[in-house]
Amino acid sequence: MKHLIKFISIILLFICFTSCNQKEVKLPLLNVSGIQDTIYDNSQIWIFYKLKNGNAIAELNRKNAISSTNWIYNIDKRLTLHQIIPHFKKMTEKREKPGMHPKDEDDTNYFSYVDSGSNKLSMVQFDVINYITDKVIDKSIFKNDSITKHLAINYTKNKFLVNDSIIAIDELKDYITHQPNALKLHLSFDKYLNYNDYLYLKAILQNIKNDSISIDMNEYVN
Repeated sequence: MKHLIKFISIILLFICFTSCNQKEVKLPLLNVSGIQDTIYDNSQIWIFYKLKNGNAIAELNRKNAISSTNWIYNIDKRLTLHQIIPHFKKMTEKREKPGMHPKDEDDTNYFSYVDSGSNKLSMVQFDVINYITDKVIDKSIFKNDSITKHLAINYTKNKFLVNDSIIAIDELKDYITHQPNALKLHLSFDKYLNYNDYLYLKAILQNIKNDSISIDMNEYVN
């Protein structure tokens, strides 16, 4: 029977990883509501921000990652996608690889952050993300689909684009929910976008409850 693992506070998380390991994770602070339920039978995965020879690097701690559990990713908000994704790909391969503790069908993944409204640890849930770093979205394939409308969302360090039109990211939820057709969203990112901004978009999308909207599991990072 799966055992209950309660959320611990952000302060205790900081104490554990600063005093025991001399490392620190500054979680994203987002003004977006997220999942605050207790996550049963979880493994905590940490990606730290570390300075090495004056350069910032991402350092992965995966010692407690068991495939047959829910995985909670605690990632420092100062890191960029370029720094994080190699570690994330490594963990995805480990999770999908057959082993002594195979992944259960109901096990899933979460990104953690702090909800600034409630000041509580919150989660963005996801199943599988396939990061593509060697090519961009081919928008020409959208033209032949007469049933579903496709939205290409591109988030860079300087602007937020939906089908090449600039909008404010805070207007995205209203923009999407007022579309008359079934939608499929395709996400692409500047590889130097910081993780805090990346997760902000993911948290917004999680709060859009509409069965006619789907999100492509492929995410393009260039």
